[in-house]
Amino acid sequence: MTIEPEGPRPPRQKRSEATLARILDAARALLATRDLDDITVEDIAREAGVSVGTLYTRFKSKDELLTHLLDATQRGQVQQLAEVLAAERWTGVDLAARLAWLVETLQASARSNPGLIRAVFGRLLSQSAALNAGPAALNARSVALISDWLLAAEDGVRAPDPATAAATTTAWLSYSVHMAMLYSFAFPGQDGEAVARELQRAALAALRPDSGA
Repeated sequence: MTIEPEGPRPPRQKRSEATLARILDAARALLATRDLDDITVEDIAREAGVSVGTLYTRFKSKDELLTHLLDATQRGQVQQLAEVLAAERWTGVDLAARLAWLVETLQASARSNPGLIRAVFGRLLSQSAALNAGPAALNARSVALISDWLLAAEDGVRAPDPATAAATTTAWLSYSVHMAMLYSFAFPGQDGEAVARELQRAALAALRPDSGA
């Protein structure tokens, strides 16, 4: 499946590419410590070391910039996942260890990119299915990569329908760990780290009902 990029087409000139990269890196850096609503176009331009006019020659609005940033980020994540989850890297690693690594990775992403992840959630919940077709396809690819990786564990997935269980657990775990780490209302009165550990245990129980987890 070919997933068309959202937002402006990548510029061809090297200098123009470098400017675009600085703008996207600036937005990503600001989202590491602040939420989208607290960031202005002026903040992004200042962080990138460009004028506001230069930024507006590439993006009509902050929302369009965000769309391009999220698209680029998701594409990068899919590529990185494909490399990190390569079969030869995980020979002999059992399901419990894979789930532990996955949960730790999800927690780390929530800690390092809270504003960006909140922006992703907000975008998915506020836009139409048509506008979210590209992000949804990229997300499906990530889920498929992780699901196949879980299914390849040495001790296997022993749910009645392994493929469906792996895909469902992957999507649920990613969503739930991020919610636990970033939104206090998601699990009222609970510590996000403790919730993540319980989610890991529940995921193992779902994929290995006979594990006694």
